[in-house]
Amino acid sequence: MTNFWTISLFWIFFLAFIVVALAFVLPPLLRRNVSMAKVDRKELNIAIYRDQLAELKSDLDNGELDASQYEDARREIEKRLSEDVPTEASPAASARSVRWPGFVLAGAIPVLAVALYAYLGNPNALLASSAVAEPEMQQGQHEVAPMIASLEARLKKNPDDAAGWYMLARSYGALGRYADAAAAFSRIADLVPDNPDVLADYADALAMAQGGSLQGRPLELVKRALKLDAQNEKALNLAGTAAYQEKDFAQAAEYWRRLLKIIPPDTDVSREVAAAIADAEKAAGGVPPLDNLSGFDGKNSNEEKSGQTPPAPAASISGTVSISKDLAAKVDPGDTVFIFAQLPQGPKMPLAGLKINVRQLPYHFTLDDSTVMSPDSKLSDHPEVTISARVSRSGQPMAQSGDLQGKTGTVRLGQKDVMVTINSQVP
Repeated sequence: MTNFWTISLFWIFFLAFIVVALAFVLPPLLRRNVSMAKVDRKELNIAIYRDQLAELKSDLDNGELDASQYEDARREIEKRLSEDVPTEASPAASARSVRWPGFVLAGAIPVLAVALYAYLGNPNALLASSAVAEPEMQQGQHEVAPMIASLEARLKKNPDDAAGWYMLARSYGALGRYADAAAAFSRIADLVPDNPDVLADYADALAMAQGGSLQGRPLELVKRALKLDAQNEKALNLAGTAAYQEKDFAQAAEYWRRLLKIIPPDTDVSREVAAAIADAEKAAGGVPPLDNLSGFDGKNSNEEKSGQTPPAPAASISGTVSISKDLAAKVDPGDTVFIFAQLPQGPKMPLAGLKINVRQLPYHFTLDDSTVMSPDSKLSDHPEVTISARVSRSGQPMAQSGDLQGKTGTVRLGQKDVMVTINSQVP
């Protein structure tokens, strides 16, 4: 709604309320008091004397009084009437004298209402946006502006003051002056080279200056920061965001999982990161690229050489995957089977996995740190997992309608007799 209509509506409502208020106040003041008219003494006396004259005339007509007695009585009544009802001012003058408070109030109420609003209200709220009372951010800008001017003057005299440049860069960023903030961080990076925190802040400001995109120079700075400190929280977050922007959702989830491990749990930040991971996993189809899975035939090199399943290491889970007789007829020998270890609670991203063919079922599997999906998330770091197996008609790791699956409950690391039966269909 434009400012013109806002102001118009305000004054329309303002005048409407004034009219309503006057409608309650003025009528009793502008008309003669009805109750007083009913008991006006002058009118009452006149009415009484008229009745007396009427009765006197009736007595004359009935012969109860003669003409002389009638005239004496009539004169006596007229005399008393003139004494009880003296000559008064005209009714118009009286009416005007009674009504003047109403006219005063009719003019005073609107004037007083406007004056009171001007004193206690906020007339500036009705003005155009350029003249609106400044919001808190603009008020903050006015408060920060002198400090920024002082910092700029000080840095002109002492351009090697890294702390001053950092304060100036943060101030620019708070005011949304991202290009200026990026220039200030660039100066800090020259003064304090190879500082991962500075590089991450520099990348963030530069990305904001180019509309939020981390591609190009910002991503280069993020990668430099991670080379210097692979656990830098801001750099990991920015790296995940950059990967997400490029639709590399699996890589984005991986960066954010690394971040989730080093930030305090059960905080707003950790919950936001977990939500970002879940979103990236969903966009990636539920699992990352399966580059770490075993060969398509499902055999390890030791199995190929010896023909026997090697003994499971201590930090491993082993068992057998089979398919129920009811579903065996619904699969082809060449269909792909994925075997995953996942956390019982939390992200559904697999910790470890294998890929085999239906023709190999029943299959004896072993999942350990050599089959993990990411080197930063080892199977041996988790005491309990769940094991699932799924026949994928499409050959893709993400579940699709019509796939056949089976899943265990929670099993402990080191268990060697896990039984997984593929016995249900994905809706």
